[in-house]
Amino acid sequence: MSTTWETIEERERRVRGTRTTSTMVRAGEQVPVGDTLKAAFAERPFINREDLRSIARQAYDRPVITLYLNFSAERLVRSDRPVFLSIFSSLRHQALEAKKTYIESLPHAQRLGVPDDLRDVQDFLERYEPQGARALVIFKSGTQLNRVVPLPVRVADSLSIDADAYVEPLEAIMEEQHRVLVLDVAMDKTTFSIYELGYEQELQSIEEELPQQTDPFRPGKEERHRLAHVKWHFKAAAQLADRLFRERNCDLAMLIGEETVVKEFEDYLPKALQDRLLARTSLSIEDGPNRRRAAIENALAEQRKKEEEAAIDQLGFYQGHGRLAAGLELVIGAANLFLMRQLLISDDLAQAGYVCRDHHFLSMKPGACPFDSQPLLPAENVVDELIEIARLHGVEVMLVTQRRDLLARYDQAAAVLVTATPIDELRAVSVTS
Repeated sequence: MSTTWETIEERERRVRGTRTTSTMVRAGEQVPVGDTLKAAFAERPFINREDLRSIARQAYDRPVITLYLNFSAERLVRSDRPVFLSIFSSLRHQALEAKKTYIESLPHAQRLGVPDDLRDVQDFLERYEPQGARALVIFKSGTQLNRVVPLPVRVADSLSIDADAYVEPLEAIMEEQHRVLVLDVAMDKTTFSIYELGYEQELQSIEEELPQQTDPFRPGKEERHRLAHVKWHFKAAAQLADRLFRERNCDLAMLIGEETVVKEFEDYLPKALQDRLLARTSLSIEDGPNRRRAAIENALAEQRKKEEEAAIDQLGFYQGHGRLAAGLELVIGAANLFLMRQLLISDDLAQAGYVCRDHHFLSMKPGACPFDSQPLLPAENVVDELIEIARLHGVEVMLVTQRRDLLARYDQAAAVLVTATPIDELRAVSVTS
């Protein structure tokens, strides 16, 4: 009987592993159980798409408070009371006034829970240090729901008190961001993680016990034995990478490890996954988490640069066919008419303006909403309101961060329209005096 390089037990374990990968990954995921925002954030300071779907599906015993809070530079000036706390106080007052009838209709215990939850949100914000975050999202409902999500992108300020969590803006943001499957590859171990929204979450790892060279008189055979185990490991890791990439809805993959090892391992990946490789880089444990994160972010920035160049290059075609609104005023006009299919806007563009959130109407001038004649609310940055409305309506949004120079010819804001539209029509919808 011929011999093999592994025992039957090893072989069966390897076969079983291919069938239970998904179960193992799902079993390893734990939703934070902190009773307060501080405890939940300490346990898990990030969110993934599966978490968000779970939050949206969950039924809650009392109203859910959802806060979206922007951290613009002027809001982060050090003072006894950070500016963003004043913004929160204003949002809280507006939300309580707008939801007064709803809150008063709640059972007594639920009604009393609203101020308690708002107090926990304020307590958390008073101690929170943004540390590079561009914005923050908070979901709070008693002890049932406590999630804090720092974001690397801007949002429109809002605070809602409702029966369900207001997840749609965050859902749209996560769809816009790349989800990267990161593989740390070595000859005897491969670790898999997901990088998203600036955070990395380890999923699992697989290992292979490599034979040691013990017989100096048979070095060739021992080396072949060792090489066979490396090949088995690479094959198993590549198969698992392909599965995780699809199951986790990743759109890019990144390989980290010694250059020769990574190069050899790459050949084992399916062609479709090879085509989605973001980068290959050499990092060691000594490099630390900051250098690791910087390497991933730098690779994403290069990818983003290519995508922005390609998207902006297409704008000339649409402009030539009368399907482009250029400049913030015309883009807002297109948004008010729900004509936008794609929105490209400079990440640092800011402009004060006015908004009617009930009817998704924007203006750069004060006045009343043309739909209900109610006064428009002032918006510190109407661009943030524009971006949120676009996301809610399924518009493909690109915040241009790398090639603002190319977007300058369109005054830093451009919208591809669903159909050719005369410029006069984009200016037709205006506020009432």
